[in-house]
Amino acid sequence: MRTTHTYHNHSESMAAGKGHGSFAQSRMRNFGVTMAVMGASFVLYYLGFFGGVSGPLQGASIGDWLANLGFKPRHLLGMFLMLTVLSIIWNWVYNGLNRLFKWNLRCAAPLNDSGGFCSEPVVERTGYDTGQQYVCRAGHTCGQAQVRAVRKGTIGHFLWMMFLIFSVIVYYHMA
Repeated sequence: MRTTHTYHNHSESMAAGKGHGSFAQSRMRNFGVTMAVMGASFVLYYLGFFGGVSGPLQGASIGDWLANLGFKPRHLLGMFLMLTVLSIIWNWVYNGLNRLFKWNLRCAAPLNDSGGFCSEPVVERTGYDTGQQYVCRAGHTCGQAQVRAVRKGTIGHFLWMMFLIFSVIVYYHMA
């Protein structure tokens, strides 16, 4: 069962890591981010990125520049297919490196009440009489540790599907 906490006191919310300052500080930070995004949008607009003004970032200018470099649709297809493959396998490579170099190790001590694992970060200790052991923050000492695997989330799946769709569009445009 999931419980929710209501913080009535600002110091309680800050201590629990739920707050980011007072209301005025939050509004000022949000205003600053809004102004930075608006400034970047103005710069991109006057460089022609949105197509309303002629400039170096206008679609036709970028297309002419790429054509002068010898960039063809098959290069675009190859780039999108490469990005599709990379967006599919990036976490496999990352998890393989974690296992190979023993990065991101977690405690494998079983928990009594839930049947799961402790999964706190561990420190490797090697002793003459004890051999190789892993010790976590909770005080568990185990002879083995597990790697917490990183999985693709919504954005990761969206990226590989987007690159695949772009690849299909470019392929049918070439034919």
